[in-house]
Amino acid sequence: MTFTKTELKLPSGNLTCHVGGSGDPLLYFHTAGGVKISPAIEKLSERFKIYLPVMPGFDGTDKRDKLRSMTDLADLGAEIIDNEIKRPCDVLGHSFGGWAAAWLAAKHPEKVSLLTLVAAAGFRGEGAGGLVDDPEELRRRMYAHPENAGKQPIDRAMAQANRAAAHHYNGGKAMDRDLVGMLDRITALTLIVQGTKDGVIPADCARLLKSKIPHSSCIYLYDAAHAVDVDQPERYAALVGDFFARGEAFIVVQ
Repeated sequence: MTFTKTELKLPSGNLTCHVGGSGDPLLYFHTAGGVKISPAIEKLSERFKIYLPVMPGFDGTDKRDKLRSMTDLADLGAEIIDNEIKRPCDVLGHSFGGWAAAWLAAKHPEKVSLLTLVAAAGFRGEGAGGLVDDPEELRRRMYAHPENAGKQPIDRAMAQANRAAAHHYNGGKAMDRDLVGMLDRITALTLIVQGTKDGVIPADCARLLKSKIPHSSCIYLYDAAHAVDVDQPERYAALVGDFFARGEAFIVVQ
């Protein structure tokens, strides 16, 4: 499925967005690495119309003076829903994007129908997990199956700029205690997804989310690290797609 890069014309200004697929709308928040349309995301686009905005400052885009925090990104997500999607919709966030998606669902609960948080950042204990500068160690933390990621050359300048953009919004915090205190405001049925081999986000983070979000279920994907959609694309797409398609009829054995 082809994604088209377009400009959303929002009241706060134009926003670069990749849009692809057909079906019910799905708002996707990308990782700190920027937009990467993996085969799993392409598979999901066979069932949903995916809106994948580029958060300002990522992938070579300009920052905005009025966007300085994760809560500001949540407000931007709400603006996309109000002005482009024009009705409450399902929301998916991965890692840094899961952090932003959780803020959106906590701050604007009426705008989120179903929520999936994949290896969500923002809930780590100090010194546990996280991103590292060493490329080989980072690759080990990111992938259980690095061969699935391919051997495309890495634009290290862009990667560093994206990391800096993420820091601009989250201040480098491991644990967002303000958000933890608001997780009980999330009314959306929530699926929490974590890879069993994730070296970036510890398993305790998923358990914390499960304990704090009222209507939530947690699933650990076996033999997947932080890049769950890359390590296990078929299982990831089937799991997340079925949850968004079935909602309350989605059954999880815990």
